[in-house]
Amino acid sequence: MLGRLVLLFSVASAFMATLVLGKLIGKEEQLLDSYTYVIVGGGTAVSLISLLIYTSPTTKQYTQGLTVANRLSEDPDATVLVLEAGIPDRKECAAILQRCLGDTMRTVYDWNITTEPQIYLNGRGQSLFIGKALGGSSMLNGMMFDRGAPGDYDMWEDLGNPGWGWDGLLPYFKKHFQRHREMLPNAAKSETFTPPKPEHVAQFGITYDPAVHGFDGYVQSGYPNFIYPQTTGVENFQEAMKSLGVAQSLDQAGEALGAFWSPNSIDPKNMTRSYARSAYFDNFVDRQNLHVYTSRHVTKLITEDDDEESGEGVKICGVEYVKTGDATKYIAKAKKEVIISAGAVHTPQILQLSGIGQKSLLEKLGIPVLIDLPGVGQNFQDHPFVTMALKLENVEHSVIDLELNASWDAESKALFYSSREGPWTAGSPNSIAFLPLSTYTNKSEILLGAYTAQEPGQHLRNDLEPAVTAGFQKHHKILLNRLAGTRTAAMEFIWLSGANRRFQMPLSISIAHPFSRGFIEINSTDPHAAPIVDLRTGSNPVDLSLLVEALRFNRRIVQSPAIQELAPTELTPGQLLQADEELLGFTRANLSTMFHPSGTAAMQPREIGGVVDHNLMVYGTRNLRVVDASIMPLIPGSHLASTVYAIGEKAADIIKAARK
Repeated sequence: MLGRLVLLFSVASAFMATLVLGKLIGKEEQLLDSYTYVIVGGGTAVSLISLLIYTSPTTKQYTQGLTVANRLSEDPDATVLVLEAGIPDRKECAAILQRCLGDTMRTVYDWNITTEPQIYLNGRGQSLFIGKALGGSSMLNGMMFDRGAPGDYDMWEDLGNPGWGWDGLLPYFKKHFQRHREMLPNAAKSETFTPPKPEHVAQFGITYDPAVHGFDGYVQSGYPNFIYPQTTGVENFQEAMKSLGVAQSLDQAGEALGAFWSPNSIDPKNMTRSYARSAYFDNFVDRQNLHVYTSRHVTKLITEDDDEESGEGVKICGVEYVKTGDATKYIAKAKKEVIISAGAVHTPQILQLSGIGQKSLLEKLGIPVLIDLPGVGQNFQDHPFVTMALKLENVEHSVIDLELNASWDAESKALFYSSREGPWTAGSPNSIAFLPLSTYTNKSEILLGAYTAQEPGQHLRNDLEPAVTAGFQKHHKILLNRLAGTRTAAMEFIWLSGANRRFQMPLSISIAHPFSRGFIEINSTDPHAAPIVDLRTGSNPVDLSLLVEALRFNRRIVQSPAIQELAPTELTPGQLLQADEELLGFTRANLSTMFHPSGTAAMQPREIGGVVDHNLMVYGTRNLRVVDASIMPLIPGSHLASTVYAIGEKAADIIKAARK
């Protein structure tokens, strides 16, 4: 989930803010004439960059907690401006408590995006929840805190991105971990992992590896204080997987294959959401070289009178922005770099509005072409998912009972606020599995053969530039090679622990590496108009066939002795649907998205549709970088938060090296 980026302070309300980090800007007169760096969007990845690059080395909190900040702060006079369209949350239940998980969706904290009608899903539009707040999507995601398998990142390097494979990214994942500081003496401390309660380890068989976790960082990860005893079947799910021959991974942090227990981004002290704002900014003060301006919508980039043909690349000298809801335009000037971190939907929108994108699109809208870069907005990926709903008779309580039983909900609320215990601490799933194709279906060769038999670009848009098509051809080859083995997952299976309030117990499945590709394109020069957002989910029909096979595997899970103990009844799709075409019809009618938008400013060579190079610099420019989930050329088989943190860590080192 999480391409959007956090800002840097807590507030008392959306309009009256309390300064806790840097200088909170309230009006244009408080801005400097120019800044060393201007950042568009405030959230997970750039929260790291802002913190790591621009902290004064004399600030006590940083010398104790973020050693890498001292390493990067060669110039304490550097200044940074962060412009964020969203507003701060008020630390209300919807924003920070598992009990209210999902309640921020379709609110003021959400961009409220609906995709184009999905023609392969019976014409249904898809809701795409993206954070419009301080903390971006990290304050409204499902709080899963896992990473992909090593091969997921090796595919990035296979595409021509040196240093972005597993070995290159591992040090930046390990920057979350205190115990690896002997390997990385200047590493930032970013994670504090709290092991599960001993009684939960004993009762539910939770496994973890302390060697891959840190214990004195800022991002809190761990498990809820309460796990529904038997009723949610979390331990039953793990036992079912074992009975079906699925190995259990000790810890997903180094081996995200098989069945495992995934931690949540949750603060054990108070059982609240740990997100980029709370982790990196709320506890820091005296940041006078950092200015933060909220409710400020960037409309386009400002350039000098040079162009790509000069040989040096276009120089971006600032950004144009407006106050949200106002038409008055302002300019923020950048002396060194502009960093776009607006997320997989809005990063390509800003680039296109600025004349960076596919030439034919820009000319059609009358936008002067600054850089012909056809990959901008293409390669749009997410994790499609569909749910099998179960009714479990052999239960005492589950999350849905909090909705149905007001007195029990009130008792649970009182317990939570008195001791931070009980059902109000539970919500996000913890029991999941990422399985290779051959593990969950005996039709793996048939399915891979169907992908292989496709003509290059057969299921892509028919108006793509050759470079973009060439990029997908390379994706196609790399994915097929990986999925044919046993070290890359094809499908995620999620035992949702009752988190979904529609059903008593949903068992969801999600494609780890879809072949379908969508796009983001502006259709107006109005920066306030929503762009065209089209996931094109199911445009590659084999993707949907993978889900049909996963639904069949779900039924095998349900028929296992461990799940039969819970007396399950399949509600959807229902036992009346048995044939492939029937299950395919159910999938088309019910498939949704995991809200993991990515890939629309892909990091790969320009000649195959890339938008940024391996230093995250936009092709054709000399001082414009992108740092968010849009740079992922291939979506990893994981929930995205941890990976976006790693991207931010690596980006900080890249920017630091460029300053030397």
